[in-house]
Amino acid sequence: MFLSRRSLVACVASFLAAPSFAASMAKPSGRIVLTVSGAIATQNGDGEAAFDRAMLESLDWREIETYTSFTKGKQTFAGPTLASLIEAVKASGDTVRATAINDYAVEFPVSDAAEHDVILAMDHNGRPMRVRDKGPIWIVYPLGEDASNQMTFDAQMIWQLDRIFIK
Repeated sequence: MFLSRRSLVACVASFLAAPSFAASMAKPSGRIVLTVSGAIATQNGDGEAAFDRAMLESLDWREIETYTSFTKGKQTFAGPTLASLIEAVKASGDTVRATAINDYAVEFPVSDAAEHDVILAMDHNGRPMRVRDKGPIWIVYPLGEDASNQMTFDAQMIWQLDRIFIK
């Protein structure tokens, strides 16, 4: 079938003007601890995906022993992997913009999630993290003692995280 230039332009214009429909996910039943927005295809709100603790616990939960320059000695952290969160919302961007409760924000490549096994730490040394203890969520890059002394990834390890924007 042959389309005239005018028909082709009209067809493309109608496609571009069509609303985009995002896949939906369950809504949180508990207190929302993390909201993800931006270039995501799965949502449960107005252009965003809100998560309560139970929803985050259902993702790829990991417990790691690691060092940070913010703590003394080896520490145990537990939480979902950032990669599993990115997969859950079907993110398509290249950059994570992570923002804390006090609006402090950092950016890092989405690829860090899988390349560095980043977790969204919600438990520290076996206890849920409170706001006063860098909670409810702390982005943690697993590090050896030498890397933590060199402050590798310190800028990306934002605590009191409550929002992620994928761009």
